[in-house]
Amino acid sequence: MHFPPTALRARLALLFALGSGVLLVAAAGFLYVNLNDELHTAINQGLQARERDIAADVSQGLVQVRREEAFAQILDTDGRVLGSSATLSPAAPVLRQDELRRIAGRSVFIDRDVPGLGRKARLLARRQTTGGQSVVVVVGASTAAVARGQRHLGLVLAVASPLLVGALAGGGWLVAGAALRPVRRMTEQADEVSLEARGGRLAELSGDDEIAHLGRTLNAMLDRVEASVGRERAFLDDASHELRTPVAILRAELELGLLSAHDPQATKAALTSALEEADRLSRLADDLLVLARARHLGQPTNPREAVNLVGVAERVRDRLAGPDGPRVDVRGSAPPCTVDAVSFERLLVNLVANGRRHASSRVTVELAGPTEGQVILTVADDGPGFPASVLPRAFDRFSRADAARGRIGGGTGLGLAIVDAVARAHSGSVEAMNGPPLGGAVVRVRLPAL
Repeated sequence: MHFPPTALRARLALLFALGSGVLLVAAAGFLYVNLNDELHTAINQGLQARERDIAADVSQGLVQVRREEAFAQILDTDGRVLGSSATLSPAAPVLRQDELRRIAGRSVFIDRDVPGLGRKARLLARRQTTGGQSVVVVVGASTAAVARGQRHLGLVLAVASPLLVGALAGGGWLVAGAALRPVRRMTEQADEVSLEARGGRLAELSGDDEIAHLGRTLNAMLDRVEASVGRERAFLDDASHELRTPVAILRAELELGLLSAHDPQATKAALTSALEEADRLSRLADDLLVLARARHLGQPTNPREAVNLVGVAERVRDRLAGPDGPRVDVRGSAPPCTVDAVSFERLLVNLVANGRRHASSRVTVELAGPTEGQVILTVADDGPGFPASVLPRAFDRFSRADAARGRIGGGTGLGLAIVDAVARAHSGSVEAMNGPPLGGAVVRVRLPAL
């Protein structure tokens, strides 16, 4: 069983009550002690003033107590009464012998039961000299009123403090409820938000406080989540569509090969076409796997190292070169970059292969930099360039010109998406355009220099 409250509102109210209780106890203690000191200081000052008046008379040789003095005596060192108030017996000294011996040239306060003053009384005694004779001046006052005031104050504090703590706790409960009411509404709205029902958002509050900022932040997060889920759904839809076509063709070619088993030429043609579709499926699966792992490219499986980009570009050129097709030229120079060599080579292969697929006769790979701490890789071709409808979404997955979507067309439509993912994973950027240096498509990648 959990005794502490689990609701935030209850915890806040309890914390408010505990904090106010501690402050009230501290304030009550300070008030009690301070008032007690003030009252006793007032009694002491009053006794000292009365003692000074009598001492002034004694110093002038007048060894007697004034009539208006309610409680005072003048004693010699042996304890005999030399002068006394009318309310005191002249034969009964106020001080005992042990108390007389304690008195020297300083004032001595004595708290005890004193006849005539009650059980709560305070005496002030001081030795004085007159005419060569030492006398002791004693004045007294009752402290019963101070004791009663202390008791009453303690009772009031003991009763009022719990009531005040309760009132403050109740106020804290109400304030916490009012402050958390928008959070409760947001919680209820968040329960109704579903990925199936697009566009669900929290009601944003006006103002610039923490809760309003929380609502705006949560809505921004929901925007990002919805956009991400939308991209993933589109990716799955496109992947399903892209996979369905080659699988259907592969199945049809294999069935055709079985039906024409008596005709070797037809069987060979069917198997050749099936092999092409299998190769297409293999490339599509590889590209999909790379994109599925794109989120992990920021921390690639292969370690990053300083790579000579010119050497990688020349290796890719030699790898893709063939007796037919556009020529690939590598130009310029650049300092090494710290990259995942495998991912970067994949990026360059995709760019060069895409350029050769659409070029008329020539593809250039140009390296330059560092410029503002970046190495610039530019791949250009002399083909027709990006169609105007494709250029704004050139790096989206499965983004291709309509003419390239046929079976005889280009690649899987994932090459530039992989290029973008690899560049971002290396804290770089990529852009697509048409124009110089060859008048066709241009893809420019920027990577941080070593």
